[in-house]
Amino acid sequence: MTDEARNEQAVPHSADHEPMSTPAIRVRIADDRDLDPIRELYAEWGKAFGNSRNDQYFVAELDDQIVAAINLAFEDPVLVVRSLYVKEACRHRGIARALLSAVDAELGLAEAYSVCFQEQEQLGVRLGMQKIGGLTAPAFLRQRLADLQENYPNVILMKRSLGIEVKPVHVDDLRQVMGLIAEFQLAEVRKLSENDIRSIYSKIISAGGVVFGAFRGTRLLGTCTLNVCANLSWSGRPYGMVGNIIVTESERNHGIGRYLLLMASRSAISKDCYKLALMTQQRTEATSAFYRSAGFSADKVGYQIRFDAPLTI
Repeated sequence: MTDEARNEQAVPHSADHEPMSTPAIRVRIADDRDLDPIRELYAEWGKAFGNSRNDQYFVAELDDQIVAAINLAFEDPVLVVRSLYVKEACRHRGIARALLSAVDAELGLAEAYSVCFQEQEQLGVRLGMQKIGGLTAPAFLRQRLADLQENYPNVILMKRSLGIEVKPVHVDDLRQVMGLIAEFQLAEVRKLSENDIRSIYSKIISAGGVVFGAFRGTRLLGTCTLNVCANLSWSGRPYGMVGNIIVTESERNHGIGRYLLLMASRSAISKDCYKLALMTQQRTEATSAFYRSAGFSADKVGYQIRFDAPLTI
């Protein structure tokens, strides 16, 4: 769970011998107030702490003191589990397991990678990870692995995959995307030509947006679009709008929509968006619970004015 192997003594002991739980453990997502304690924790480990907007830390507390942390980083376009460390005096108390459970819940169906020591392989297994060869990983992770193995030959690469992959769609996938959109559009909506579709896709991408697809193999099961909007407030930071959140009917209620929104949210953060917003006409409790589970809140009022032209085929 580390990509900067500076101190092999810092590798957490195997969680195999940890008790099932310790009531005093509190695991939560870190906020800005926790950055200094996390920095001190990693300094004890001998690891430099470099926080970026793409990093999400989970911390474990005992008696209101942060004694362990783990980082779930978005390294566009993938998630990487990094930097698991438990204070030596607090090991064998279920803390590593509790942190990994929190990361597992955050990931849901999401794929993730980790570069770690062989001694940590069982920790990766707790996240549903398996050891993989470098050829199946993104190029930057293959290079990271090679660089580390020059000094630490016992470093391995692991991947978590539950059979669904969310990634930016390629232009060749647009036919499948439009097929999903057609499942939810009125029959009388004017159909776009292939040239129109490619042109609109290019505009989304050139403005910094992303069209995500959820794939099982080559089959597209779901999609959503992140639009990045230029902005004069918030020191010029853009904001994100996510739309076209669609999962094919036979695959709903399995976590695919949440996975799509997770990737849209992390991508918006990586693009320095100060917020990510969406609108929906659905007002059921199930819909509200779904968006809350993906981190969205309904603490603002939304208004709209529609300019629907007469629909023609």
